[in-house]
Amino acid sequence: MTEGPIGRQLVLFMVPVLVTQLLQQLYLMADAVVLGRFIGAAALAAQGTTALLISVISNFFIGISAGISVLIGRLYGKEDDAGLKSAINTSVTVSVLAGVIFTVLGTAGSELMLTLLRTPDSVKELASDYLRICLIGMAPVLLYDVASSTIRALGNSRTPLIILLASAVLNIVLDLVFICGMSMGIRGAAAATVLSQFFAAVLTMIKLMRVDPAYCFDSIKIDPSYLRECLNKGLPAGFQAVFMSISSLVLQTYINSFGQDAMAGMNVFAKIEGFLYFPLFAFGIAVTTFISQNAGAGKMERVRQGALYSLKMAVIGSVVVIAVLLLLSRWIIWIFTDDAGVISNALEAISFIFPCYWMYAINQVYIGVIRGVGNTGFPMITSLCSYCVFRIAWCAALLPYFHTMRVIYTAYDASWVVMIALLLFGMYRYVDKNAKFVLTDHL
Repeated sequence: MTEGPIGRQLVLFMVPVLVTQLLQQLYLMADAVVLGRFIGAAALAAQGTTALLISVISNFFIGISAGISVLIGRLYGKEDDAGLKSAINTSVTVSVLAGVIFTVLGTAGSELMLTLLRTPDSVKELASDYLRICLIGMAPVLLYDVASSTIRALGNSRTPLIILLASAVLNIVLDLVFICGMSMGIRGAAAATVLSQFFAAVLTMIKLMRVDPAYCFDSIKIDPSYLRECLNKGLPAGFQAVFMSISSLVLQTYINSFGQDAMAGMNVFAKIEGFLYFPLFAFGIAVTTFISQNAGAGKMERVRQGALYSLKMAVIGSVVVIAVLLLLSRWIIWIFTDDAGVISNALEAISFIFPCYWMYAINQVYIGVIRGVGNTGFPMITSLCSYCVFRIAWCAALLPYFHTMRVIYTAYDASWVVMIALLLFGMYRYVDKNAKFVLTDHL
């Protein structure tokens, strides 16, 4: 990614990542559609609550993977094969160990976590069954996140796409077999998800062991020096993702107080939101990878041009998708459920949150740029302030006086404004200092 036409390379890299993220969303939607249609609103609500709990762990490692990809990209750009091998071996080993630890701790504390979320009794038993089974898949989930992120940082975004496509198809088939054919209920949905995750992890690792022998994964080994590097780059991005997840968990306690229909409605909203969130997340990954490789090679003009190109694509693309989703939202919701209460809640969430989602596009590109030039700490701090502290404070302050879901919806919109303001400061403070350009001058 350090040579050739910038626009063409960014598009060629972004498209597979974008399609990968959309497939990830379809992967999640498969369970929700089958549960909503064949079991009911209670199962849909249960899945939504447990998905947030699991996301605290998985998003932490998605964030760490994004940070590690900066290190991998820089080492790859410098052609440091020995360092690259040590970093890859170390990151994969840590992901496996962490997956086992989180599975044990999560299983032991599952009931407590559901209680703290104020999960209604009508949903709690289903949520507990789904959560316990899904936690078995923690190790393969974390392994896939790290391995696929590493493969993308090496410039190959197609293989993770193909693997995820195969895994998504397997998940849908197993959903239908376990739920419709074998009447396993919500446990069947969880089992289908876990088996598909193991499948994806195995294929990804096979690919990582078959890249260039000079830096391929070849042993379970931790290099202390590269462990520190991985943690230095990965932990800030990981905590950034955790802050978002914690914020969602706290907001979920407020949502749960509005009952089963509100819970199920927000779960449906979240699945539709993925068609915005995941593509924009893909832009962030692409920007981080492109900038880290070019910054490592010292090509700062390519950094500037790539960042500007990505910003324009992200904003224009998000506006187009927002318009399409607003137009088709009622029909998309019907795919999940025909329950009037759930439909009403999902439509209201979409109408309040989606029109402002283009601001999240700006946030993702800015975060990618700042991370790519080597600063992973500032995006973590901005996420803590805007997504965690601000959203929670907004709801805590307003809900006692206006007990309506609209307070929760507007918390998203207001937090994106705060995030943009903080990131603009970061662009002037850190990107200009490190890359000798100011991206915001070109908006």
